[in-house]
Amino acid sequence: MRLLKTRMAAACLTVTMTAGLSACAGSGTTATTGTAEVTPPGNLVASGTLTYGTAATFPPFESKSSGGDLEGFDIDMIDSLASSMGLRTKALDTDFDGLIPALAGRRTDVVNSAMYITDKRAAQVDFVPYLVIGETLLTPRGNPKKISRVPEDLAGRTVAVTRGAIGETYMEDYNKELKRKGLASMKIMSLPSNQDAMLAVRSGRADAFDTSTPGAATTLAQSDDYTVAATFKNDTKIGIAVRKGDTAMAKALREALDLFVRSGEYAKLLKKYRLPAETDYFGAASTASPSAAGSASASAGS
Repeated sequence: MRLLKTRMAAACLTVTMTAGLSACAGSGTTATTGTAEVTPPGNLVASGTLTYGTAATFPPFESKSSGGDLEGFDIDMIDSLASSMGLRTKALDTDFDGLIPALAGRRTDVVNSAMYITDKRAAQVDFVPYLVIGETLLTPRGNPKKISRVPEDLAGRTVAVTRGAIGETYMEDYNKELKRKGLASMKIMSLPSNQDAMLAVRSGRADAFDTSTPGAATTLAQSDDYTVAATFKNDTKIGIAVRKGDTAMAKALREALDLFVRSGEYAKLLKKYRLPAETDYFGAASTASPSAAGSASASAGS
């Protein structure tokens, strides 16, 4: 399998679009040689290009380097998947809650942004899963509010979440549970990005913020300002989203993922971004793994 990738260091250009998306052309560009190993779908937004939506505020999956280029597990992965289809990539960077509308409006071909697979989202889009992760609550260093039990210790507290992300849904569900138990509701502070949620805790406006388990590991490696208070929902799948009923795109992605896994590139990326073995959707350590089927071509979405 040839996965020849070149990352072009081009500036991130802002373009005016109906959804206010910014295009980072050159932050995710691939070059290919020879014949495509996977037949690309014929319904692309731009011929010869896989256009994907991402919210680049969620390391280690997608974020921006100091030079403004996109980087992370998802960025490297989509470059390789597109390469196996003989396609270039083009990224449209927007707020997380704008990703599905951009896909539905045919401004992108896929959503490539560590999107958690939920029933609500699966009613809007189809998914091709590729990782399994959990959630973490991070508090100020030392956990001054002594949060450990979820959701009981969140009663009366303020929890920051990324608007439109799965953490917001989890906290809304936990508020219902708190009400059933006769406990005070938490205040859910919905913010545009993971970084905003971090800052809310650092500035004292929130008692904790929700992030993924790999995201928490990245945050803790970069700063000693936070403490892990609790982990939960440790068997959540994340996937690439395609338009509902877009079987051609889903099929191409599954075939490309199968090559990606069998070539060893998937395992190399897990190691590069220090993701634990449990995040390997295709490995035996994963509780949600399709490894019994022995292939990445498990059905999209669930």
